[in-house]
Amino acid sequence: MEFERRRRRNGRIDLAPLVDIVFNLLLFFLVTYSISFDPAIRVRLPESTTAESRADEPLTISLTREGSVFLGEQPVALEELTSVLQAGLSFVPERTVRIRADREAAVGLLVRVIDRVRTAGCSSFSVVTESP
Repeated sequence: MEFERRRRRNGRIDLAPLVDIVFNLLLFFLVTYSISFDPAIRVRLPESTTAESRADEPLTISLTREGSVFLGEQPVALEELTSVLQAGLSFVPERTVRIRADREAAVGLLVRVIDRVRTAGCSSFSVVTESP
């Protein structure tokens, strides 16, 4: 008497669809990822509940708690700030200026920077805050 042998089923899983899905997800995340281009100067912003966000590309002045002043990412002496701003505003007169002051920066320094911004001919400026 002869017994019938059971056929062994191939227990392999096809990984091609899984690889396709992983590559599609990777492509999706790479395409939808947005990069924020804030300056690399570390400043802890004060909080404000009435702050508005702006979509234009203004000049950014950063004030650190140590009293350093930066225009964009370049350090600027406070005495030279007016002339540098006038040069930057001469190309686009309606350009706005953002002032990013550390919450522990001296208020006197902030007031002097605002005076320099107004002296440079910019009437449209804002002090950047973050919401709580």
